[in-house]
Amino acid sequence: MNTIQKFYLSFVLALSLHVTILVMFGISFSNEPDITKQKPLPEIIQASMLDDDKIMEEVNRLKIKEEKKQLVLKKQQQNLENKRKKELQLLQDTKKKRLQEQKKAKELEKIHKAQALKEQQKLSVIRKEKALEAARLSKIKQQKAAEKKRLDDLRKAEKKRLNDLRIAKEKKRLAEKKRKQAEISKQKALAAEKAALLKKQAAATKAKADQDRKATIRSQAAIKQKIHDRWIKPKSSFKGLSCTIRVKLLPSGDVMDVTVVGKCGDTIFERSAKNAVRKASPLPVPKDRALFSKEFRIFTFKFNPK
Repeated sequence: MNTIQKFYLSFVLALSLHVTILVMFGISFSNEPDITKQKPLPEIIQASMLDDDKIMEEVNRLKIKEEKKQLVLKKQQQNLENKRKKELQLLQDTKKKRLQEQKKAKELEKIHKAQALKEQQKLSVIRKEKALEAARLSKIKQQKAAEKKRLDDLRKAEKKRLNDLRIAKEKKRLAEKKRKQAEISKQKALAAEKAALLKKQAAATKAKADQDRKATIRSQAAIKQKIHDRWIKPKSSFKGLSCTIRVKLLPSGDVMDVTVVGKCGDTIFERSAKNAVRKASPLPVPKDRALFSKEFRIFTFKFNPK
């Protein structure tokens, strides 16, 4: 039964109730005089109208109730349908899972069979290897016995050879001892001669070092003096300035390069110091080439004119 049919049935029942009420009112008023019957007519109409409103209200309430019931029923049906779909999906998933498990079981069975076959083959190989190993060990045992005999023979021969060698070494040692004693006497004489020569060389080296030191001091003093003589004091410079200069020379004393490596902050003073070094070229350097290469090829000095 759908909603329209239920609404129609409710309407018919309400209409029948309304007619029955009207009939009852009509029968009760027919037994009274005409005057009494004419007076309450408006009240009957009014009551009838009120009843119609109540009936319609009841019909609407029933209609709303029915619609709610239909909605609930529809929702229940939808829930049942959803539940049925879920159960169907679960059934399909279960079936699919079962098929997958069956497939996996077959694959595992196949793998187990392959592993079993492989294990059998492996055991067969191991048995063959053990047999070969036993044969190899037997052969090694025989070889060891032969090797032991050979080593025993070698040890006996070696023992004899070592004894002969010991006797020969002893004779050689005595001869070597005699030769060494003679060599030691010779070396002592050579050592004494060498010590005297070293002493003489040390004295000469010391004398040369003193000479080089004095020559270095003289040349350094002469270089500084010559540079100071060529220096022109800048008007803007103040007393007490100094800077460190690095000079690169040729063996002739000619200046190849001048660089200020320890600056004082006064660029004019530093430039005047570099100019003084260039003007003093060639610088007075030692004649000794070794001393020049060691001390004066590239050297630094502090330029601090008084």
